[in-house]
Amino acid sequence: MKFLVTGGTGFIGARVVVNLWERKIPVVVADLNLNIEWTKQIALLKYQNNEIKLAEIEEQIRQTTFIELDVSDRGAVNNVFLTYPDITHVVHLAYLMSAEVEADHHRGASVNILGMVNMFDMVVDHKLTRLVFASSETIYGANHSAYGGEDYAIREDDFCSLDDHFYTYGVMKMLNEFTAKKYIQTKGVSIASMRPPVVYGDGRMRGSVLWACEFATNPALGKEVKLPFSKHARDCWIYVDDVAEQFVRLTLKPELKYFAYNNGGHSVTAEELMQTVANIVPDARYEFDENVQRTSLVDRCDGARLEEEIGFTPRSLADGVRAQIEEARNRQLQTVY
Repeated sequence: MKFLVTGGTGFIGARVVVNLWERKIPVVVADLNLNIEWTKQIALLKYQNNEIKLAEIEEQIRQTTFIELDVSDRGAVNNVFLTYPDITHVVHLAYLMSAEVEADHHRGASVNILGMVNMFDMVVDHKLTRLVFASSETIYGANHSAYGGEDYAIREDDFCSLDDHFYTYGVMKMLNEFTAKKYIQTKGVSIASMRPPVVYGDGRMRGSVLWACEFATNPALGKEVKLPFSKHARDCWIYVDDVAEQFVRLTLKPELKYFAYNNGGHSVTAEELMQTVANIVPDARYEFDENVQRTSLVDRCDGARLEEEIGFTPRSLADGVRAQIEEARNRQLQTVY
């Protein structure tokens, strides 16, 4: 067994790679802009006080191959599988985020549409065991009112029309899922998608939701945070390490009941979110923008299907926020010393 993780040194990808190192599963890490030291640091910080585990992780790092890869280049993608013919599983996370897509639609389509099709072709051509890719909660559109009240948890089979969408990114995810189903039906391959909500944690470096890092990391480091929406804005949140665990478990499971899975998460208002931070960092300084009543995201997603499929329940919001704060502080200490 060997994994390929595309986007493997990105925000979620790096955590997936660390998760595989912990399991001692061989991995090829591919990214257009490799951030190898960042990925290593996540693992080394986590086990800095455990010499035995740290030594094991360091050995996994030494055995890992890091490669630069543009997934929109079919020849380059195919060459990865020719070079490493023992790759059996893929977690595909190489994707341009919303702001990047809106800034350059041609590049966005090249990576997000053509790049995805290239990966689907690899599943067929190289007889891979499983490919799991990141879809998104944006597949459900930009407003929870399309599904009723905020208490309703959106399920995987709920429908959203194009009229209810705001992000081109979300519509691209819809096409990715539609295309994947065609491959499953016509080629008999094993492909699955997961639809994360707002993924929070330390280390998010790009994209239109940097606030999903800053809300806890800034207070942890004694900095003020400004959230670009009202205190009443509601979103669904899940910790990045839990998303990584979900990706790995879903990719490893021999048989799957479904194609698409919500990641679940905790539905809270911005005020409730920051109170969670303040319970851990009492001197946290933060403010909201009351001119922006809500984000262009749905508010609550049902994660029961995925929990049942892989036997894993994400940690509480408080535990996730605490983990992010501890990591941010540990990273700052390491930088200082």
